[in-house]
Amino acid sequence: MNRKVIPFDQNGEFHFNQGLKKTEQNKKQAALKSFHKAFELDQNNLAYLSQYAYLLAENGRGAEAEHILINAFIQHQYDAEFYFILSQLYIIMNDPNKAFLFGVQYVQHEPDSGYDEELEQMFEVSIQDEDEVEREAIRFTGQHLFQHLFMNARIEEALDFLSTIPESIQEEREFRNQKAMAALFLNRYEEAHELLEQLLQEDRTDMHALSHMTLLYYHTGEEEKYRTFLKKLEVVQPLDDDDRFKVGLVLNFLQQYERSYELLFPLFKKQAFVSFQLLHALSHASYHIGHLEESQMFWERMQTFHQVNELYSPWKRHEATQRIADLEVFYLKDDDPYMRLLGLYKIYNVVPRDAILGHEVWETIESLEDYEKLYISFLFQGLKLVRLGRMHKGLEAMRRAGYEEEEDQLAWIETFHALYENKVELEDIGAFAAATLYFHQRGRRITKKSLVDDFDTSLYRLNKALDKVKQI
Repeated sequence: MNRKVIPFDQNGEFHFNQGLKKTEQNKKQAALKSFHKAFELDQNNLAYLSQYAYLLAENGRGAEAEHILINAFIQHQYDAEFYFILSQLYIIMNDPNKAFLFGVQYVQHEPDSGYDEELEQMFEVSIQDEDEVEREAIRFTGQHLFQHLFMNARIEEALDFLSTIPESIQEEREFRNQKAMAALFLNRYEEAHELLEQLLQEDRTDMHALSHMTLLYYHTGEEEKYRTFLKKLEVVQPLDDDDRFKVGLVLNFLQQYERSYELLFPLFKKQAFVSFQLLHALSHASYHIGHLEESQMFWERMQTFHQVNELYSPWKRHEATQRIADLEVFYLKDDDPYMRLLGLYKIYNVVPRDAILGHEVWETIESLEDYEKLYISFLFQGLKLVRLGRMHKGLEAMRRAGYEEEEDQLAWIETFHALYENKVELEDIGAFAAATLYFHQRGRRITKKSLVDDFDTSLYRLNKALDKVKQI
C-alpha cells in the first residue's frame, strides 16, 4: 500500500504551540525544549523569547533567563516591551523590587497600557509622588543594565547606555562611579582619575571610588599610592552587600584571594549578585586558597552566563604562570642577549597571553637591556618597530613551518642580526628564515623543495637569500 508523505515544516510557531500544549500537560522539561527550539528558529519573536525565559525561571534557572532577556533587550535597541517582559520575569523569580521598578519603566514608555493599575494592585501600593518613583525606576534599571553590559565586557556599550539616561541622574555618585570604572577599564586613566578624585573629595569612605582608585594606581604603576589604597581596602569592613561585591572583585583582580573569598562566598551562599563576574572571581579565589573542586564547580556554573574557553580557567592560568616563571629562569637570566630575546618570544607565546599580567617576571624584564625592552613593547603593547618586527616575523614563519626547536630559533636570531648589521635588504623574511635552516641542517635532511613549500616562498627567492646569508 502506497502512503503519500505529506511534507511538514516544523517552524517556530509549531514548536511554540507544542510548548504551550506541554505546559498545559505539566510537562515542563519537554515544554522548555519546545520553547527553546521556537526561540532558536525566530529570535526576533518576543512571544517565543518571553515564554522560554518564563519557563526557565519556573525551573529554577532565573539568572540564565535574565541574562538571555537582557542580551535580547540590548540587541533590540532597548525596545520598551522588554521592561514589561523583565517585570513579569521578576514576578516569577519572586523579586518584587525589580518587578515593580522595571514595571514602572514600562509604564513611562507605554502610559496607556494599564500596567500601572496592575502594578498598584499586585504590590498593594499607592503611588503618591510619581516623579520620584519614576526617577528611582530610571536609576535602578539604569544601574542594572549598565552592570550587565560591563560584566560581559561590553564597556563602550555600557557608557553609551549611560548617556541615554537623564543628565541629573548621570551626575549622581553611583553613576559617576560607573563612568569612572568604565574609563579605567578602557585605559582612559586621566578621565578616570579626575572622576575618582572628585568623588573621594566629596566622601573619603566611598568604597567604590576607593576600589577603583586602587585599581587605577595598580595599572599606572604608582606603587606607593597603590599600597596605601590597598591597605585601606584590606582593613575596611564593607557595610553592605554591594560594597562587599565591589571590594571582593577588586581584591580578586589584585590577587588578594583569601580576603576576596571571605567577602564574596557569603554573597554566593545567599544567592546575592550571582553573575558571571561573581562566579569568575570565586572560581579563581577558591582555586588559589586550595578549594580545587569548588573552583571547578564555580567555573562550570559560570558557563551558563557566558561560555569561556578552559584556557582561561584558574588551573590553566596557573600552568601558564608557572611556564612563564620557568622561561624567565632559563632564558631571561642568561648572559646571551639572543637567548633573552628568544625567551621573550617564548613568553609571548604562552597562552592565555594575559597570564603575564601582574606576573613577577616584570621585575626581571625591568632589568633587561633597552633593546630587549623595546621587543617587549612590540610584543605586548603594539609598538611598531621595523628591525625587531622583522626578526619576530622570521620567528613566526619558523613556528608556522613547524621549526620550534631552540637551536633553530637562535640560529635565525643570530643570522638576522648579522644580515641587518651588514645592511642586507630583508624583503622576503620567510626566504631568509628558510635559508638559515638550510645552513643549519644539524644531521637533518632539509631540502630546498621542502623549505619552499614550508615557508611559502619560491626557489628563486630562496636561492637569492642563500647567497646573501653565505656572504655574512
